[in-house]
Amino acid sequence: MADIIITDLKLNIQEENSTVFAADEVKGNFKKIFRLRVNFFDEIKFYTYDLSVLRYQEIWRFVLLLLRGRERYLIDRKGSRDEVNWLSFLFGDLPRLVWEYFVSLIVLIITEYRIVKISKVIKKRERKSFRFSIDKIAYLRSDPLYDLQCGGSISHIYGVAKGLINSGKKLFFISTDRLELINKLKCPVYVVNLFKRVRNLPEIPEMSYNQELFDEACRIFDREKPNLIYQRYSRNNYTGVTLSLRYKIPLIIEYNGSEIWMARNWGRKLIFKTITKRIEMLDLKMADLIIVVSEVMRKELLERGIEGRKILVNPNGFDPEMYSPEIKGEGIREKYGFRNKIVVGFIGTFGPWHGAEVLAQTITPVIQKNPNIRFLFVGDGARMPVVKEVIKMAHVEEFVILAGLVPQEEAAGYLASCDILVSPHVPNPDGSKFFGSPTKLFEYMGMGKGIVASDLEQIGEVLEHKKTAWLVKPGDFQDLAEGILELAADENLRNELGRNAREEALKKYTWDKHVRRTLDKLEEICTD
Repeated sequence: MADIIITDLKLNIQEENSTVFAADEVKGNFKKIFRLRVNFFDEIKFYTYDLSVLRYQEIWRFVLLLLRGRERYLIDRKGSRDEVNWLSFLFGDLPRLVWEYFVSLIVLIITEYRIVKISKVIKKRERKSFRFSIDKIAYLRSDPLYDLQCGGSISHIYGVAKGLINSGKKLFFISTDRLELINKLKCPVYVVNLFKRVRNLPEIPEMSYNQELFDEACRIFDREKPNLIYQRYSRNNYTGVTLSLRYKIPLIIEYNGSEIWMARNWGRKLIFKTITKRIEMLDLKMADLIIVVSEVMRKELLERGIEGRKILVNPNGFDPEMYSPEIKGEGIREKYGFRNKIVVGFIGTFGPWHGAEVLAQTITPVIQKNPNIRFLFVGDGARMPVVKEVIKMAHVEEFVILAGLVPQEEAAGYLASCDILVSPHVPNPDGSKFFGSPTKLFEYMGMGKGIVASDLEQIGEVLEHKKTAWLVKPGDFQDLAEGILELAADENLRNELGRNAREEALKKYTWDKHVRRTLDKLEEICTD
């Protein structure tokens, strides 16, 4: 019979005579696994980015063994190909799983001990003024995410890094992944494997990683001699705190929201929530400066007892060279047959907060009134299946292009192919205030295109209705449709909104200005 492929790569895998499933479709879905068991396959293959950083690797091997087939392989993009069989599982993978469970108990005990110990040090520590002479910065990126080619987090990392370099600072990264886009900036990237010790249990790998990252970072720090640490906060990581204490240099924490809240509302509930909360507070209390992207997040930290003087509200930004009205999109328009059409564009990672499915709902009422409009969705992610289902049920496939993921450096070309750009963000599911600062919003502004956006917290503060964008009621697809139709019918209006938006973005929201605000605030705090 034909082959079966399971992939966690964020790109399309196509092989002749093969059935392809995304790993997320199969993960934890035993009904899916047992439905597949009725078939017998020639080859069963699992494609991944890099076998050395494959989370739940031994569990995936077991899943492949549950399926019926002649041969089974784990394959990565580097060309590594591991055969999976019952012999190797019983004498290699199963013992590792048992060993990891015992190691995890030790990791939990050590983590508890270190939290208590560091908390005592922080209580006794007197705030001292640092000699403000920042010339080399260590950027810690400890997220358990790999092979990110696009998205808001990559835009933010690249933008801040480029801004720091433009300000005359030297920079190096210590990261879980290679961050290929950063290579263009010609700054060193030191990779420290997150899943070297534990990889088959939730949350424990991130706790275990603190010691491994600290040990390796010390060797790097001794050689590079940084005088500032910039850490993108990630769940259960406090390495920036321990490095700051050891080397007596200031620590900036980039805080993009509570991991506890995000897990409860957008992901899988945490098993060790209490420990995660304590580590989160440890980072926030120890940081000399905390960067948040919105006023909502600043208020949240104040309510949690964080000192207001060290919190800087610094919205996201854009690269004015990468996102510009000068970028041409004719090639994309030609590729998708958009020639004389009005194109409505959306780009994103299709997170629960992005509202991509709301945009999909607007397609029917929009084309009923203006069949010359086409929709371009760029990206992929959690809500893409919902978007596809909405489009399929409405029978509007001919009016929509789902372009999938594109490399970050190609994104501007796709935006340039559009006449109208949409930011249909939706309110938080628990009724709390939307705390985000969508990177796409500033990139849209940089492109100088007409924007239709949700009037939601910071989005409605950055944009002004009928001056820099057309604002609509969040989550209301009918209002969103009316906004799209208004701009589609009035080319002069959308061009005027686009010019105004670009001017506003250049004035306030470039990454260089974002970084300048950060460094100015740090100098104010450290020399106080």
